[in-house]
Amino acid sequence: MAKSSDQKASLNKGSLYQWALASFLIVTLPLIFAIFYTVYEVGDFTEKSQSALFKTVHETESTRIILERLNSMERNIRQFQLFGTIGFFDLFLENRDKFLKQVATFDQQKIDDNLIRRLDSLSKNEHSLYVSIFKKLEDKKDIKLTQEDLNVYDELTQQVKKILTEGEKRVATESKKLSISAEKFKIELISFAIISIALALLLSLIFVLLLLRPIKDITIAIRTIGDKGFSHAISIRGPRDLQQLGEQLEWLRIKLGSLEKEKQQFIRNVSHELKTPLATLKEGTDLLSDNIVGELNTEQQEIIQLMKISNITINDLVENLLEYQRSISSKITFNCSTFKLEALVNRITDEYELLLRSKNISLESKLNPTQINADYEKLKIVISNVFSNALKFAPPNSSIRLTLSEHDKIITLTIEDQGPGISKEVEQLIFKDFYRGNSSSSDWKIKDSGLGLALVRHYLDIHHGSVKLLSKCKKYSGARFSIYLPQKQNIA
Repeated sequence: MAKSSDQKASLNKGSLYQWALASFLIVTLPLIFAIFYTVYEVGDFTEKSQSALFKTVHETESTRIILERLNSMERNIRQFQLFGTIGFFDLFLENRDKFLKQVATFDQQKIDDNLIRRLDSLSKNEHSLYVSIFKKLEDKKDIKLTQEDLNVYDELTQQVKKILTEGEKRVATESKKLSISAEKFKIELISFAIISIALALLLSLIFVLLLLRPIKDITIAIRTIGDKGFSHAISIRGPRDLQQLGEQLEWLRIKLGSLEKEKQQFIRNVSHELKTPLATLKEGTDLLSDNIVGELNTEQQEIIQLMKISNITINDLVENLLEYQRSISSKITFNCSTFKLEALVNRITDEYELLLRSKNISLESKLNPTQINADYEKLKIVISNVFSNALKFAPPNSSIRLTLSEHDKIITLTIEDQGPGISKEVEQLIFKDFYRGNSSSSDWKIKDSGLGLALVRHYLDIHHGSVKLLSKCKKYSGARFSIYLPQKQNIA
């Protein structure tokens, strides 16, 4: 185990710059090897080709020179025989010496056995002819070549011509071989280059994945913090500087987690601290409204009504804070039952009757009888928050429409108002925690917490439902929310 951990630690050493440099060097190795291999093979092939072709051409040229010397020897000896001038004989000896030297050059090169045998035969026949001529000159008399001697020269000439013809054929054959070899060599080099490039690309891909993996891990870690909170520890493996970045993210996660706990504790304390005085305030207001302490005049009754409205508003805020705190702390429980949804909607609108009268807002309700299996209290919070949001922004002397229907076991509740509506820019923000938007167009005396619609989406998600903001219509040009819920379900 210790050895394995040491190996892992060694893999994570080095900065991003060092990783990039190392990967570049390793990726270029196949290309560098391909270049050196190509240079070496091309040089070797060129050298061998030149050597083979030079050898064949040299043999052919040497044979041609031998033929010329042999022709010169025959011509000199005939001239000597015809004119008897010793100078022609000296030329004969000089050309013969060159002939023998040219034949001897073949011995210094690697030639095939067939050519060796032909040269040996040529040398022996020429030597026999020379001995015959030299004997005739021993008595210093004029030389007279017989027809047999002349035939020997003809035979020697024919032998050399055959050697020359074969040499020319070898040149052509060697050239063809070189051409075929060059084509094969070209294919081999192209294949090797393709393999080297493919290997380089493969190594590049591997190193890119290795370099991107810690960056991807960092992206996932950041997204996890945003989506799932601060409970998941962050550990980044890779280059040293990316590890350090991961350590900073882990520090930030711990810090944010601590702040989140402090925020939840603050919300919990504030909410509970407000519940008791709110209950006392509500009870006192009800006592005053019932004339328990004496008869109230009209102005006093109006003040009591305003206090009741404020109590309802503040109570909604506190309830949302408590519900939000319970929802994110995983302490919330669900109790599903079957009930009439239209009855729940009517109950909610009855609770807000005082607020509706205060703004002189009328309700246009079309609630079809609908049964649903769900958590009664959680749906009450969902519908109350959407309805109170419509009530908040609806102008005085306007109307709010509620429509309840069921189709294919999907229940739809639509709540529409005639307020200013919601702009396209903030449509995706209104369901975020603590987002309050622009409430300047509302005559609501107390600002909300920005948690109402966040709780709506949260509880609808748990119920496998959804909420959608509809586009404006002619009569209801404000916010138009549709809530979609399955009629029957099992909540885990």
